Amino acid sequence: MATHSPKLVAAVILGLALFASGLSCPASASAQGDPSGRSARAARLRSMGQAYVAAGDPGSAMAYFRDAIAADPRDAESHVLLGRIYLDRQRLEDGLHVLSAGLAVRPDYGPLWRALAEGYQAQGDLGRAGAALRELTLRLPGDWEGHLARAELSRRRRAHAEALGSYRALVALAAEGAPVPSAAVAEARRYAAALEVLLREVDPVTGPDRCRDASPVRRALAGC
Repeated sequence: MATHSPKLVAAVILGLALFASGLSCPASASAQGDPSGRSARAARLRSMGQAYVAAGDPGSAMAYFRDAIAADPRDAESHVLLGRIYLDRQRLEDGLHVLSAGLAVRPDYGPLWRALAEGYQAQGDLGRAGAALRELTLRLPGDWEGHLARAELSRRRRAHAEALGSYRALVALAAEGAPVPSAAVAEARRYAAALEVLLREVDPVTGPDRCRDASPVRRALAGC
């Protein structure tokens, strides 16, 4: 059986990416100067970078992700991809800088917040990581991955009440039809049940005084 060297496989992958992205033909001057074409050019550059990552060469991919960001500073996905390579290489400050720059222009992009939180965790700064995930869930309450990440970090920090709230939010999103994996929902329910027992005396939903002077919404939540 014939075998192929890793370099040959990488060359094939990159050749296919070149063909698909259209980078083998230089963009016209009008397209480069047209603001409406920036996102398309960034997408082509990002595609090339992803091809290098797939070929096992993230170092070469970084240049394409940088060029994609230069072509379109609002290209949030390239910020995430470049930032994660820096984090993987333990260049934490560089990674956090790239991710923060992305959030400055795209605070509505959940993966940026999650990657930023991971960078802070890698630094050992769980407080700032938690703050990033809280900001994410406030800005994007429908981001179930943000709630899951916040719940897991809160458990790690022993912020049990915050973890309970995040698990409840995750279960609620699943009930509303969010594409939460069934395994994540089952895990969230298990942890929520355990945390409810742990926090029974202080949790406003399950505590002994849950019905005292409760608002209609609180009474409904507490089953009064």
